[in-house]
Amino acid sequence: MAYDLEKYREKRERVLGVKKRGLGFGPVACFVALVILLGLGMVVIPRSIAFLQNRQLEDAIYKLSGERSQSEQALAELKKQDGVRDVVVDGHGARVVVTYNKGALDTARISAFLLKQGTQAVLLNEVGHSQRMHTMKKEGAATGGQ
Repeated sequence: MAYDLEKYREKRERVLGVKKRGLGFGPVACFVALVILLGLGMVVIPRSIAFLQNRQLEDAIYKLSGERSQSEQALAELKKQDGVRDVVVDGHGARVVVTYNKGALDTARISAFLLKQGTQAVLLNEVGHSQRMHTMKKEGAATGGQ
């Protein structure tokens, strides 16, 4: 009959003074992998969600001319339109940036709406919203945040 190692394991370990200490390799490896995945998830997931929310947004920059009170009323009405996310007027009131969803609206419809409201507006530029935010952040850093 062959010697059975498992049968006398406890007795052998007691005699030799072998004690189990710490965790095995499997649980430690799982814990490290979990920490790495959670860390990457905390970095990647919010950026992905922000990208998916802003991917359809475009910014149209208009130059306004005419009566200021009439254009303010038109811009307030424009803000209520479906697909318009934001309307920002610069400090002088001469330029306006309209952030809109390009899937639901386009610059031709915005221009037609402003014309219908009696506001003289000329489309200066149309850029992606994320590109404009990146440019504004760069310009803010270059001018010292002024």
